[in-house]
Amino acid sequence: MSASGIEKTVEILAAKEALHELEMAYCRGVDRRDANLLRSIFFEDAVEEHGEMFRGRAYEFVDWVFGTLLGQYENTTHYVLNEWYKIDGEKAEGETHRVSYHRYPPPNRTEVIAACRTFNSYERRNGVWKITHRSVVRDWITKRTVDDALYQGSFGMPLSEPGATDCSYKMLKMFGRHPG
Repeated sequence: MSASGIEKTVEILAAKEALHELEMAYCRGVDRRDANLLRSIFFEDAVEEHGEMFRGRAYEFVDWVFGTLLGQYENTTHYVLNEWYKIDGEKAEGETHRVSYHRYPPPNRTEVIAACRTFNSYERRNGVWKITHRSVVRDWITKRTVDDALYQGSFGMPLSEPGATDCSYKMLKMFGRHPG
């Protein structure tokens, strides 16, 4: 491979890593209730199409998530499974598969587990990659009663928390509550 071929490959790999970081920031922003981190993955003019739940500007989506949606859950976790990116200069597209978990507090004590795919358009502006358009489709969803006994005994361990008191902030000193 020529020097220019190696440079091109490194540039593409760096872009894919930057896009992956945006996906990780989405999950952490929602699950650790860090609105600034979630907002940081979108350009100000970005659009979010979250099915029937929300359609509009991405910054308004963040406000909706933190003002309306997350308050009903005791805990959420989001997992990224498959990621596939195509890079074309300063633009990129990606398909990401996700599984999410949403647990309601008492008295409902139910949990919803769902899978979706996101179709994202990205741009690199002033050297920074962010999402310009995001659309979500549902693959499957299930709801069941929480079995609290499973969180004890041989499966017992500290529970994750949705906000700044999560143990990750104590254990991982490099992970602050801010973008980046």
